[in-house]
Amino acid sequence: MNRMREWFLGRCTSVPRVGSTFVFLAALLPAAVAGVQATRVAAGFAQDDGANETMRARRRLLNAVPRDPAVLINVPFRDMPSSPELVNLGKRSTAALERCLADNVEADARARCAIVLQALGDKRALPTLQAALEDWDATVRLRVVKALGAMPDKSSVAPLIRLFERKDEDLAVRSEIVRALGSISDKRVVALLRKELQNRAGDGGGDLRAAAFDALWLHRHLMDRNTLIGDVAKSLASDDQQLVLSATFAASELRATKLTAALIPLMESANPEIANKAIYALGRIGDKTATKALLARLPDVRESRMLNNLAFALERLDKNAFYAEIAKTIEHKQAVIRLNSAFVLGDVTHEEGLPLLRKALSDASDFVRTSAVAAIGKLALDGATRDAALAALEPLTNDANLSLREAAIYAVHALSPGGRTDLLHDRLFRGLDPQKQRPAIRRAAVALGQAGDARVRDYLVNCAFAHLCDMSEVGPILTKTPRDADTGRVLFAWARGDHRMTPLVATLRPAGATSLAMSSLRESWGSPDAYEATEAMKLLGGLGDTSAVELLDRRTGTELRSARIVALVAAGRLGHGPAAGRLAMELDDVAAESLPEVSRALGLVVEPTFRAGLNPLLEERTRGADTNLAIAAAAVRLTWEPEAGFFRFLDALASTSSFERELAARYLAKNRDPRVTWAMRRALAREGREDVRDRLRALLDERGT
Repeated sequence: MNRMREWFLGRCTSVPRVGSTFVFLAALLPAAVAGVQATRVAAGFAQDDGANETMRARRRLLNAVPRDPAVLINVPFRDMPSSPELVNLGKRSTAALERCLADNVEADARARCAIVLQALGDKRALPTLQAALEDWDATVRLRVVKALGAMPDKSSVAPLIRLFERKDEDLAVRSEIVRALGSISDKRVVALLRKELQNRAGDGGGDLRAAAFDALWLHRHLMDRNTLIGDVAKSLASDDQQLVLSATFAASELRATKLTAALIPLMESANPEIANKAIYALGRIGDKTATKALLARLPDVRESRMLNNLAFALERLDKNAFYAEIAKTIEHKQAVIRLNSAFVLGDVTHEEGLPLLRKALSDASDFVRTSAVAAIGKLALDGATRDAALAALEPLTNDANLSLREAAIYAVHALSPGGRTDLLHDRLFRGLDPQKQRPAIRRAAVALGQAGDARVRDYLVNCAFAHLCDMSEVGPILTKTPRDADTGRVLFAWARGDHRMTPLVATLRPAGATSLAMSSLRESWGSPDAYEATEAMKLLGGLGDTSAVELLDRRTGTELRSARIVALVAAGRLGHGPAAGRLAMELDDVAAESLPEVSRALGLVVEPTFRAGLNPLLEERTRGADTNLAIAAAAVRLTWEPEAGFFRFLDALASTSSFERELAARYLAKNRDPRVTWAMRRALAREGREDVRDRLRALLDERGT
C-alpha cells in the first residue's frame, strides 16, 4: 500500500484545482486501502500467518504474564520477553517479575526483571527487591539497587545501608547505593552520607565523596542550613575535581556569603568548568568583598564564557567598577577580546554600555564592529539615548560588508518603535542575490513574517515546504490568513508523510482531511506503533469530526499501550464519553517511566468538555500516594491552567521527600510556558521557606539562561 500511495502521489505533480483534487483523493484512498487489505487476506498474508513458532511461543508467554505469577520462573534468558514488551504490560506484570527476580536461576533473567520493575515503579515489589539485595550476582544487585532508588521508601534504608557496609561489596554497587539513598529522605541517610563525605581513603574501597555530596545535596531540606553551608565550604576545598564542581553548583543555589572565601581561589582553577562555575556562583551570591578578586581576573581572561561570567558577576556586585574595567578590555590589543567585550555589553543590556559600543563602531576589525552593532541592538534604550544609538547605526545599514550591514539593519529594526520592515525588505529580502546570499534572505523573510509583513508570505510557505524554514516560523502566517491553495498544499504534504503539518492540518481542517487520516490509520493498522498511525490518530483528534470516533475506539483495543493512549486521547477530544475513565485506568497501570510522555499527550487536550471529564480524575491522582503518578497528573493540570495548577508543584517543592522535590523540579524545567514562569516568580515573592526559595530561584535562573 505504501508503494501504491507513493506512486499515486508522485503522479500528482501539479494541483490546478486543490479542492477537487483532495476530495477525489479522500474518496479514493479508503477504497484502495480496503482493496489492498482484502488482497492480503486472500493471498494468505494475514498479520499472524507468517509468525514462526518461536514468536507464537513468546506471544503465549507474554499473554500469560499478567495472569500467572509463576510463568517466568523457568524461562531461560534467551526466551524471555524483551524489556519493552514487559513494560508495555504495565503494573499487571509486577507479580510475575517479582517471582522471576526471586526464583529464576539465570542471573541475566533476574537482572532483566529488576530493570523492568524499576521502569514500572510499582512499590508493591519493594519487599522482593529488598530481599534481592542478597543476590549472589553483582549485576543483579546493581539493578536491584537502581530499582529501589527509582521507588524510594524508608523501608529500603536499613537493607541498603547493610549492603553498603559490607567490605566485600562491589564498588559499582556501593556507588549506586549512595545514589539510591539520595532519593530517600531520611535522617539515617544524612548521617551516613556526611560520614562518607569525609572518607577520602574509601574504607570500603574507592572514593565515593562526590557521589555522597550529590546525594547529600538532595537531602538539604533535612539539614541545618549552617551545617549544609559548612559541608559545601569543605567540599569546595577538596582535592576531588568532581566534588568541587558539584559544590560550586550548590554554592550558586545557596547564595551564602560564607562561601565567598572558598570560591575566590577557584577562579584560578586549571579546570575551566570549575573556574566558570565559581565565578558564576560569586555573581549569584552578590558579596561585594569578591569584587577586587573578580576585577583582578578580568584582564587575564582568555575565553568568552569566562568573560561573560565575570561581567555578569561584576555588574551585580559593582556596576561602576565593571564599566571602568570593561572600558579597558574593549580597547584591548587583541581583537578577539574587544569583540567579546562588545558582546558582553550587549548581554548586560544596560544603556551605560552605549558610549563604549559607539567607540567600538570605528574599530579596525569588521568583526569587532559587527559585534558592537549587534550589542547596541540588545540594549534597553529609550528617548534621547535611543535616538543617539539609531543615529550611529543608520549609516551602517548601507555598509559594503554584508555581515555588518545585516547587524545594523536588525539593530535598527529592534530599537525603532514599530520596527523597520522597510529596511528588512528592501535591503535584505529584495536587495540581496538569491543565488549567493540565501541564508541572509531567509533570515530576513522570517523576521518580516514575525513582524506580520504579508509580502513574504509566499516565500515563507515555499521555504517551509522545502524544509528550509521551521514550521513554527510559518504556521502562524498560514493560520492567521488561510488561503485555499496553501491549505491544499498542507494536506498534500501531510499525505506524503510530512507530519510536521499535523497541527496545521488540524487547525485548517481542509476538505477530505478526515478521510485521508482515517485511511492512513487503516493502512498502518498492523503496526500500531508506526509513526504514521500515531500522527493519523493525533490528527483525527484535532479535526473535530466525530465520524472518526468508531475507528479510534476500535484502535483502543490494541495491545500496545502507547497506541491505546493516543487513540483514547483522540477519541475523547471528539466527545467519546468513556475515554476519560479509560485513560484514568491506563494512568494507574502505566509504567512510571512512561508517565511524562502520557502527561504531554494529555496536556494537548484543548476541548473544554473533555478537560472537564478528565479534571476530577486527575485531581484525585494528584493527591495519591504514587508520587510519579501524582506529579504527572499535576503536570497536565499545570499545562491547562498554570496559575491554579502551580500550587500542587509548590507543595511538591516543599515536600519532605527529596524524590518528589526533584521530580517536580524536572517537570517545571520542561514546561517553558511564560504563564508558568510568572506563577513561579509570584510564588518566589511570597515564599518564606528558605529551601523552597532556593529551588525557585535556581529554576528561574535556568529559565533566564
